[in-house]
Amino acid sequence: MVRVLGVSRRAVLRSAAGAGALAAFAASTGRAHAAPGRTAIVIGTGFGGSVAALRLGEAGFSTTVFERGRRWPIRPDGDTFATFSAPDKRAAWFGNRAGANSASSIPVEPYPGVLDHVVGDGIEAIYGAGVGGGSLVFGSFTPIPRRVDFEHVFPASVDYSEMVSTYYPRAKKALGVAPMPADILRHPNYVGPRSWLKVIARYGATPHFFDFAIDWDIVRDEMAGRKRPSVIVGELSYGVNSGAKKSTDRSYLAAAERTGNVTIKPMHEVFDIRPRSRRPGFVVTARVRDEQGRTVRTVTAEADHLFMAAGSFHTTRMLVEARAKGTLPRLSPRIGEGFGTNGDFLTIRANPSDDFGVVQGGPGYARIYEDRLTETPMSMVYQATPLPFPLGKTGTTHLVQAHTDERGSVDFDHATGTARLRYPHPEGRNAVDRQAAAFVAKFHERTEARHGRPANGVPIHLRAVGFGSAGTYHGLGGVVMGQGASMDGAVSGYDGLYVVDGSFLPGAVGLVNPALTITAMAERTMDRFLATR
Repeated sequence: MVRVLGVSRRAVLRSAAGAGALAAFAASTGRAHAAPGRTAIVIGTGFGGSVAALRLGEAGFSTTVFERGRRWPIRPDGDTFATFSAPDKRAAWFGNRAGANSASSIPVEPYPGVLDHVVGDGIEAIYGAGVGGGSLVFGSFTPIPRRVDFEHVFPASVDYSEMVSTYYPRAKKALGVAPMPADILRHPNYVGPRSWLKVIARYGATPHFFDFAIDWDIVRDEMAGRKRPSVIVGELSYGVNSGAKKSTDRSYLAAAERTGNVTIKPMHEVFDIRPRSRRPGFVVTARVRDEQGRTVRTVTAEADHLFMAAGSFHTTRMLVEARAKGTLPRLSPRIGEGFGTNGDFLTIRANPSDDFGVVQGGPGYARIYEDRLTETPMSMVYQATPLPFPLGKTGTTHLVQAHTDERGSVDFDHATGTARLRYPHPEGRNAVDRQAAAFVAKFHERTEARHGRPANGVPIHLRAVGFGSAGTYHGLGGVVMGQGASMDGAVSGYDGLYVVDGSFLPGAVGLVNPALTITAMAERTMDRFLATR
């Protein structure tokens, strides 16, 4: 069974004698009859951790899932999450500032909010925190990369045909994704995506449509006034108060808990991982925190298998620190390498000549690819900008993604005793930034509404205000397939240790947002793990 030690278990043992108390404790956790070799711990509840939890639970593994953040149930009054127009402490993970990036944030008191800002050397990487992880705060885009882009990034041993025939469809079905319906696209708040299609046509590109992890019936409730306006006003980055976002706490994790084999422990922050001493397996120690950030107690658990899913930076950080501190000394020296930003380059068009509406309904719409004009292929997608009425006309946001070999690392800092994210500084990224900026400039020049009009908006991508390549929601790599881990997700150095989140990917997924690919790759890893059990 998964043995959970610590204060709470000791209290049980003090209240009764010997074996009887232990049996009562095991029964209370639902772990009384776990077979040897059939116990697991999962660290993290984002896309990868959610997949691992469900598939382990279905296979009969007694599974404990540690999540450092809190649960975020959708409240009937529509006030679960902070909003873009009025960010508050719920938007920041125990930080003193809340906002989309550090350059535009406001002071707040520390709280276990949904966004964790990892400020490294040369990059700011943003991660979700809470039951559901990054799925709470992602833009709900679930595209599949083109074959040419996927094969540009991934090793040949990851078969694109298998991903498209098996794992992408499985992930899409479990997440419950769907394209934007025609009636919603016709709504007055969706002038933005309709205008974007006209801009694309003038540029001469073909729009590529994709699915979203959105419950469109709830969006219709927003339109009818039955739910708080959220998606229809572009509010997605801090969570969706109407409940329209299909985060994993409502899909994979809910199904995992229904198996009866999976227990999720919110507000449990893992800080120590080591091998089990008497037989194969792992011992994990977590601090239980309250909403003021204080450690209430520590809890130690042990199991036969451990699945790392704390997000690319934090999964890598924990392993790098365990290697440096000697608790997992046999970990590969390659762990910590290969951190990438998925080629992200964020730009906003100020004062576009096209009408994008006084309010921009979300999440976004239609991707275009540019394979002709730039040194490296790029893509661009429209994202709704959640500006309050009537400011929607004043700017619209686009995410450009480019193929790049630039990679950073997560390195142990002996001075602080912690791992730190290091990425090439701006002077080392001139090539990619120059190419992305040139693409954006050419795009605006080519999309003039008519002859003689000024270019279609003023592109802004200054790193100083958090745009360009200053930050990323899509940090990937660190325990990369074929380097720090096998192609099947087994972490090099220790049997029974697996990685199932974005740290497993090679720094990029191929010119699209990575959520669906992380989910699909986790499904692939779990298939391969369970085939050997």
